[in-house]
This record gives sequence, structure tokens and C-alpha cells, in this order.
Amino acid sequence: MNMVENHAIIYAENIVKSYETGVKALDDITLSILKGNVTVILGPSGSGKTTLLNILALLDKPNSGKVILDGRDVSSLEEREAAMIRNKMFGFVFQFFYLIPELSVEENIMIPLMIKHPNRPISEHREKVQRILKEFHLEHKLHSYPNNLSGGEKQRIGICRSLICDPEVVFADEPTGNLDRDSSLELISLIQSLNTEKGKTFVIATHNENFLKIATNVIYLSNGKIINRE
Repeated sequence: MNMVENHAIIYAENIVKSYETGVKALDDITLSILKGNVTVILGPSGSGKTTLLNILALLDKPNSGKVILDGRDVSSLEEREAAMIRNKMFGFVFQFFYLIPELSVEENIMIPLMIKHPNRPISEHREKVQRILKEFHLEHKLHSYPNNLSGGEKQRIGICRSLICDPEVVFADEPTGNLDRDSSLELISLIQSLNTEKGKTFVIATHNENFLKIATNVIYLSNGKIINRE
């Protein structure tokens, strides 16, 4: 194990991902995700960004290569065990928000807590949700429903949901893809604050180069390969 691998919370080695169509989405990818960094995976549509993010986050498996999480090879876990790790260690922010429209803001944020701690009282979960909403100045949206929120509010609620279980790593897939310019810049500033003030580790797949302003590590992808860019 080399020094970079040894200090990485996630280390991916020689990752290859191909599909039945013969398309090679990822071609021999090796990288490290360091604790406390904002790692930005940048590239155009079809470059392999989301595929790489999904493999690092244990949402997908490579055809070959290894994903090492805290020193453990997690490349080929059964889905049940992978899901347990995701719930325990990871948070997720998505382009399309994935808030459940029939549930209130409070209930949407509470779902990961109820999965992780099913035997704890609902009052304890509610208190935690109220605290994080207050921290994000969204306490007035506690009983609102997703259809009554703006795009920026939905994504901030998504951030709250991703942080509610205090994850080791937050994965974000095109988090500004459905936001206007002002909301996008606000979200980028929020992620920067969470990183600098709380030490949160982020892995962000995007084509939005504004994320370069806050990145501590940038991985440029093109046609499934990491490329150097001056």
C-alpha cells in the first residue's frame, strides 16, 4: 500500500467499467479521495463522471479493479452490505433532488435517520431535523412539501438530508444541474462553508467549472480516462 492510498478514505485502483453494448465507460482509473477535501470530477456529458461517482459510492460495481474504503476492499460486496455502508458513511445530493412529494420537508430529511436508527424515538429524529433546518435557515419550511419549494430550496433540503446522519463523505452528482445561476453559486458557497467550517469531505461530479473555485482536488475525465489539463 503506497502513501497516497494509506491516507485516502477512498482509494480506487485500475477501475474498468464496460457495458453490454461494448462501451467502456471507465478505462483504468486510479485515484484517491482524501478526508477533508472537495474532490471535483469534471468532464463533459458522457465522459464517465456519474459512473465513476456511483462506483466510488458503492452504487455500482466495476468490471475490474478495486475500491478500497478505509483500508478495506469493498469492490464486490453484496448489495445489502453495500447499502449498510452507504447509510452509515455516505450522504448523497442529486441533480433531480429525489425528494418524495407526498412527504413533508421534515419527513424527507428524517428518512435516513429512521433507516440508520430504527429503534430510537421519533421525537429524537425530529429534534435533529429541526436543528439542521435551523442551521440552514430553513426552519420555516419544516412542514412544507417539495412541490411548494423553489429549486434552490429543494437542493438545500437535499443537502440537509445528506448531512443528517453525519456522513464521512458526501457525494453530489451534478448538484447544480437543475438550478439557475444564482442558486448554483449559492449552493457552491454552501458546500465550501461545509468543507472549510465543518471539515466535510465532498466528491462532486459536474460539468460546472464554477466548482473549480472551491476544489482541493480536480479529476478531469474524457472518454472514461483521466486526462491532464494545464
